[in-house]
Amino acid sequence: MKENKPLVSASELDALIIGWGETPSQSVDRFFPLRFWYLFLLTGSYAVWLLFWTDAVVNHMQAGPGDATRMARFLYFRGWFLLTVLAVGAYAYFNDWYFGVVFLGIFLLSCVNFAFDLFNVYGNVIAHPTPRVTIMLLIRMVGMWMTYLCLKNASRLPEVKDRMNIMLPFRRVA
Repeated sequence: MKENKPLVSASELDALIIGWGETPSQSVDRFFPLRFWYLFLLTGSYAVWLLFWTDAVVNHMQAGPGDATRMARFLYFRGWFLLTVLAVGAYAYFNDWYFGVVFLGIFLLSCVNFAFDLFNVYGNVIAHPTPRVTIMLLIRMVGMWMTYLCLKNASRLPEVKDRMNIMLPFRRVA
């Protein structure tokens, strides 16, 4: 019986794949902290709004009386869900914990939730659009775009010490 020898040793394989996914000329995305803090504040404000003022949100959605209870329960659950997503995203961002994978999941969740909400949550509101509804939908779509940009530039994250620095875009390049 033949002995199965690997064609490439582990050290040779390491030498072959070192540096995959990054290029030496690739610079740090200096706007990363601004995008992250926009997403953090947007998600945090929506979560707090849904958790503490659920009835006010339901009243703005102009749901019927039977529908109001179901909508209130759903939106309260959505608030806890957003808080969980916020905690996982912040942990991944500040601790270099599978940032690309986590933000891919967050981006996919935001797209699915947006499509779901267009038909279920915003159904009554979109029937009679107001500037407030338009602004709310635009803010949410900008948040989805920012999430996509964070996902796209995951390989260009700033150093951990610079991730909270919102003044990073204004720093001189050395």
